[in-house]
Amino acid sequence: MNNSLILVDGSFHLYRSYYAFPLLTNSLGEPTGAIYGMLQMIKKLLTYYTPNHMAVIFDETGDNFRNTLFKPYKSNRKIMPEKLKEQINPLYNIIKAMGFMVLSVANVEADDVIGTLALQGEQKGYSILISTLDKDMAQLVSSNIKIINMVNNEVLGPQDIEEKYGVPPTLISDHLALTGDCSDNIPGVPGIGKKTANIILRNLPGIQAIYDNINKISTLGLRGAENIVIKLKEHKEQVFLSYKLATIKTDVEIDLSKSIQISRDTDIIYLDKLFQRYEFRKWIKELKDGKWYIKN
Repeated sequence: MNNSLILVDGSFHLYRSYYAFPLLTNSLGEPTGAIYGMLQMIKKLLTYYTPNHMAVIFDETGDNFRNTLFKPYKSNRKIMPEKLKEQINPLYNIIKAMGFMVLSVANVEADDVIGTLALQGEQKGYSILISTLDKDMAQLVSSNIKIINMVNNEVLGPQDIEEKYGVPPTLISDHLALTGDCSDNIPGVPGIGKKTANIILRNLPGIQAIYDNINKISTLGLRGAENIVIKLKEHKEQVFLSYKLATIKTDVEIDLSKSIQISRDTDIIYLDKLFQRYEFRKWIKELKDGKWYIKN
């Protein structure tokens, strides 16, 4: 990919890798499954797409603006397992030794850092791939920003997002404002599901348009339209709150150009040392044989 940037949703893939390889350890008993899974995914990304730049973005500890707006936000999530915590710094070290950026911003979610970097990258003329399976990220998709699903190697552009979710990227936040998102504890409107939200948003594109024309809902052929209108009126404040919670920020104080300067050549000696420590024998051999991805 020419003039390309890959942004990896590190927090998403970290948990996914941990639960995919829960029993993997080295001979010292140190857990290595999350590290292994993440590196497998990153290696696959680099092999298929050979980007000019790549950054792996993680959530930072501490509350963010969404917690201030709505204290129950993500309160349904379990505390990070200790065996996962133990793998974070080693993973950071390996990614950096590979020559790529590891980024996080205090009191800012990874989604918002990714959103900001994606927008900056698009403005600078980059072709951008975001590696994630998080629906929230679909709102960032444009002609130059696409989502890559590494499970099936599927790349999603604007039309693909509309086919997958029933609304274009520009209405993903509005869709979540109506349906809610149980994984993030975003409330939405009780009783309004995806199909109903799709029909409403196809005719009234956006929550503001919905409330400006709320009486038109009865003309959309929805079953129980009268009840839907009542629910929308009752939960108006909650809908606009949910919209704020679901909308990814693109104005975080981070500079893509400066972040890219963090990138460096692969530190083969240090990378080999880390692979030895965590006993990734196949990768030790690949590194020795020149078959591991080397950035220079």
